[in-house]
Amino acid sequence: MIARKRYTSGRIAVANLLALIESLELRRIEAATFDDLVALSNLLFFRGDVLGHIADHDRAELIAAQAIALSPDTASALYVHARVAERFHRFEEANALLDRALAAGCSRQKVDLQKAALLQATGKYHEALVLREGQAKDDPGIHSLGALASLMAEMDRWAAAEACYAAALEADIGVSPFPCSQLLFAWGLNAMRRGDLDRAETTFVELEAVVPAHVPGRGHRAELALARGQLDLAATLVAPILETSDDPEYRAIHAEILAARGDGRASREAELAAADYEQLLARRPEAYADHAAEFFIGVGNQPRRAVDLASANWKIRDTPRSRELLAQALRNARQVSVARECTI
Repeated sequence: MIARKRYTSGRIAVANLLALIESLELRRIEAATFDDLVALSNLLFFRGDVLGHIADHDRAELIAAQAIALSPDTASALYVHARVAERFHRFEEANALLDRALAAGCSRQKVDLQKAALLQATGKYHEALVLREGQAKDDPGIHSLGALASLMAEMDRWAAAEACYAAALEADIGVSPFPCSQLLFAWGLNAMRRGDLDRAETTFVELEAVVPAHVPGRGHRAELALARGQLDLAATLVAPILETSDDPEYRAIHAEILAARGDGRASREAELAAADYEQLLARRPEAYADHAAEFFIGVGNQPRRAVDLASANWKIRDTPRSRELLAQALRNARQVSVARECTI
C-alpha cells in the first residue's frame, strides 16, 4: 500500500491542475509564447487523460498547432508535431517528423524518448527495450522505470514488469500524485489484460485513493466488477462518469451492465455509444479503431464493422494485442454468420 500523506491530496492536485490551465488560457489570450502554448497543450492532454475529456484532447491539438505556427525553432516545432501525431496513433507520420526534428537539431535524448514510445506502440519490442533500458539506467525515476515496466508487461515478462513497477514507485521522490496515478493505471490495465483481476482491482483501488477523480481507473474498476458479476457495484462506479465524460467507452460499459441485467435500455445505450464512436472514427480513425472494435464485437453488435476496425488497427501496429483483437473479431463474425445461417 502507498503510505498515507506521501503525496499531495489528489483533489487538491486536480484543483491546481485546473487553475494552471486557466492561467495559461488567459496568458494565451494576452501574449502567449511558444513555451506557454506547449505547456498548455500538454496540460490539456493530461487533463483529458485523467478526467476522460476527449474535448480536452481536441483543444490540446489546436493549441499545439498554434504553438507550431508561432515557433521560430524548426526542431522544436517538428518535435511537438511528432508528439501530437503519436498521440493520435499516426505512427508513420510521427516517426518521419522525429527524424526531421533530429536532423534539424533536436536533442537525441528527446527524440529517443519518443522513438521508444513509437517502437513499443508498433510492436517493435526488442528495439524499444534497448532504448527503455538505457533511459532507465541513465535516469532511474518513476517515468523511465514505469515505461520500462509497461514494455515488459506487453512482452509477457510479467514478473519483471511487476518488479519494475514497484521499483518505479519507490523511485518517486515527488509530492505530486499524478506520476504515481498514471503508473498505477498502467499497472492495473496490464494486469487486467493478462487476466489477473485481483491485482488489477487492488491497483485500481490504490489509484482511486491517490487521485479519486481519475476517470479511466474508475471505468476499469466498473469493468472488473462487471466481469465478476457484481452488477450493482459496476453500475455505481460508472454512473458518475456518464455525467462528466464525453468518451463513449463509458457509455459502452453502461450498456454492457444494462444488458447483463436484462434491462431493455441496453440497446438504446449501445446505439448512442455507436453513434459517438462513429463520430470519433470519422475524425481520428487511427486513434479509436481498437476501442471501437472491442465495442462492436461486444454490446455494439456489428461483427463486420468490428473486423474492419480491428484489421485497420493491426495494420498500423502489429502487436500481440492487435493480433488477438483481430482474431477475436474474426471469430465473432464467423460465429454470428453461422448462427444466422442456422436460423434460416
